[in-house]
Amino acid sequence: MVNPSLIPTDLVRSWSRATEANLGALLQTLHPTLGHLEELLEVEARKLMLPILSAAAQTLARRQPFQCPICHQPLLAEARNRRRTLDAVFGSFGLKRDYGWCSTCKRYCCPADHALGLQPQAPASPRVQEIAALLSIRDPYAQAAKDAKRLTGLALNASSLHREAQRQGRRAIQCRQRDVDLAQTPEGVAELSARSQTSKLAPFTLIIEIDAWNIRERDDWGRTGKLRRQGKQPERWHWVFTATIFRLDQRAQTHGGRRVISSRGYVVTRQTLEAFTQMLYVEALLRGLLNAEQVLVIADGAIWIWNLAGDRFKNAKQRVDLFHVREHLHELARTLYGEGTVQAQQWLKPLLRFLESRKEGALDVLHELQDLRQRLENLTASQQESLGKEIGYFTTHHRRMDYKEAKAKGEPVGSGPVESTAAQYQTRFKCTGQFWTLEGDEPLLALATLYRNERWHLLFPQAAPAATR
Repeated sequence: MVNPSLIPTDLVRSWSRATEANLGALLQTLHPTLGHLEELLEVEARKLMLPILSAAAQTLARRQPFQCPICHQPLLAEARNRRRTLDAVFGSFGLKRDYGWCSTCKRYCCPADHALGLQPQAPASPRVQEIAALLSIRDPYAQAAKDAKRLTGLALNASSLHREAQRQGRRAIQCRQRDVDLAQTPEGVAELSARSQTSKLAPFTLIIEIDAWNIRERDDWGRTGKLRRQGKQPERWHWVFTATIFRLDQRAQTHGGRRVISSRGYVVTRQTLEAFTQMLYVEALLRGLLNAEQVLVIADGAIWIWNLAGDRFKNAKQRVDLFHVREHLHELARTLYGEGTVQAQQWLKPLLRFLESRKEGALDVLHELQDLRQRLENLTASQQESLGKEIGYFTTHHRRMDYKEAKAKGEPVGSGPVESTAAQYQTRFKCTGQFWTLEGDEPLLALATLYRNERWHLLFPQAAPAATR
C-alpha cells in the first residue's frame, strides 16, 4: 500500500480548487467539446501526479540496500544523495540516491537507478523510454516527436527520440543475442524449446516463411564521385533478411474469406546471412520446432533460402511460393507469344491448371517446356534464353511444387505472410528520401521485432501482463 504521506491532503485540496476553477472557465468559453475537457484535465492531472511520483520514487530509492545489483556485494560509498534529474510522463523532477564502487565487479553504480529501471546517463524514465521506443518504430523521428507532444504532452525533440530509441534498440539486440548464445549448447536448446510451451499440444505443423528486402544506407557518403572516377560503384542497397513462423493451427479465415494468423514469430535483421540463420533457428525453437510433427519451409526460388533450409531444417518439407511460379510462366508466355495475346493465354491456361490440380503438375509443366523447345522454330536468342531459364527453374524446384497435396491438407501454398511482413517493415524503413546506417537501422529493426514478438516486457517490465508480473 502507498504511504499516505506521499499524497498530502492539502496538496490534493489545492489542486482540486485550481482544477475546478480552470474547468469552470473552460465551460464558459465558446463551443467547448469533450476533447477540450480531456486535454485540460490531462494537463491538470500532471500537476498533481508529478509531486506524488517524485515522492514515491524517492521512497523506493531509499529502500534499496547499498549493494551491487549484479553480485550483491556491499559497495564502497563514493557519494551520498547524489542528485539526478529525470524526465517522466508527468514532467521533470530530481531524485537523490547513493553512489558507490563495487570492488568485485570493478564498476561504479547506483542501486536505486537499477531498481527504478533507469539507464546510464539518460534522463528518460522507464515510461518515457517506452513511449520513445514505441513511437520511433512506427514513424520517422521528427513525426514521432510531434505525436509524442500531441498524445502525451511530452516535449521530446527528434534528436532525443533518436538517442532513446537507439539505446533501447541496443538493449533489444542484447536480448536477442542472449537467446542466440543459448542455442549454441544442447542445454540452451532445451531451455529455448521449453519456453515454447508446445510439448502438450496435439501434433502440429510448423510453417517457416523466408524472404528478403532492400534497405538504403549511406555507404561512402560524400565519396560517390571520387569512387566512380576510380571505376567503383558505391553500394546503397542492402539485404534485410526476414522470416515469419507460425503453426498451421494458428492460421484461420475470416467470414469474408481473408486469411489471418492468430499468433506468429518474426525474425528481421540487416546483419549477415549467418546471423539471420542463427536468429531464425532460435525463433523456430521458441515457436515449437522440436515438438513439431512436420516443418514446412515456404519461399520463392532464391537458392540461399533453400541452402539455409537444408542446413538448419534438414527434415523440413520445402515449397516454392505458387504465385512466384505463376509469375515465371506469365513472363515466359509474354516473351514467347507477346503481351496479352490470345495465343499466350491459350498456352498458359492449361499449364496453370496443371500446377494446382495434378499430383505431378510441375513435372507436366516441365515436360511441356522441354517439348516446346523442340517444337518451336525460329526462336530469337532472347526467347531461347528465357525458355532455357524456365526449364532450369522447373528442373530445380519441381519437387517443391506439391500444390494439389498442400491444398488437400489445408496448408499454405504462398508466402503472403512473410511478404506482408516485409511490406509492414518497409513503411518505416523505406520512406521517400530516407537513408540509414547499419548502426542506425539494426537497433531499430531489433526493437520493432521484439515488440512484434510480444517480448516488449523484456525491456519494459511494466508492459508485462498483470498475471506474469
